[in-house]
Amino acid sequence: MKILSRALFLLFILAGVLIAVSNTQLVQLALWPLPGIVIVPAYLLVVALLLAGVLAGLALGWRAGRHHRRRARKAASEAARLERELARLRGGIAERTPTAAGVSPTSSEHKAIERQSALVAPDLASPAGRGPLS
Repeated sequence: MKILSRALFLLFILAGVLIAVSNTQLVQLALWPLPGIVIVPAYLLVVALLLAGVLAGLALGWRAGRHHRRRARKAASEAARLERELARLRGGIAERTPTAAGVSPTSSEHKAIERQSALVAPDLASPAGRGPLS
């Protein structure tokens, strides 16, 4: 992309030089509502209009991209907020972990785990002969 933009820039410079060399005659420029006439070389008028067109195109492109820049800023701030929250949660988990590695669940925790497994997979907890097809 960088090579393409440089090539186009050189092409526009070459076109500007060719226009300047070819059109040295003077042109009268009258802007209708304003009084007076401006006399400028034709190449200067053409180059000024080309420059105005390029600047207008850049301004429109920048304005069209504002939605994407706004969305990127919001996504960056959301990512930073989530990173802070993750660091806070990791700190909280590190504080809560027990020091002994082989801690077994208590009897009430063991019963709760059995109840949850029975709720998740009730067909595994029932006897094999009592299925809907038997």
